[in-house]
Amino acid sequence: MKLLLTLFLLSLTLFGAHVDEYAKEMGFERDYKIALAKAKKEDKPLMMVLGSAYCPWCRKFERETLSSTLVSAFMKREMITLIVDKRSDVNSFPHEFRTNFTPKVFFINPLTQKSFYQTTAFMKKRDFLEELETVKDFYE
Repeated sequence: MKLLLTLFLLSLTLFGAHVDEYAKEMGFERDYKIALAKAKKEDKPLMMVLGSAYCPWCRKFERETLSSTLVSAFMKREMITLIVDKRSDVNSFPHEFRTNFTPKVFFINPLTQKSFYQTTAFMKKRDFLEELETVKDFYE
């Protein structure tokens, strides 16, 4: 039992390292308050990606969708992107954005701090790019 608990805790630590590395590589924020301030200053929506250490679909979403050149360029141009782990970062973002499902993406109005659009589950890059266009239209 101790071994299982140790392995579980180690996997959470590894995801924490993974998400930090991935955020740095992609230019994503890791701190909700900093991302929110940036979104307000730049008048852009805040895109918060919620993942978790045990979620293979989260890794797939990062690798195949968010890392896509087209998707990445759109996000950098049109929004401020934040990535958080739903467990290890649980106290770093508002309670209303907690969820049982991952990957989950919240699009947040930085002035009201309310989600105005959400997606749940893995999406292919073309489908996600269409969702991003819709978000852009909703925000304007």
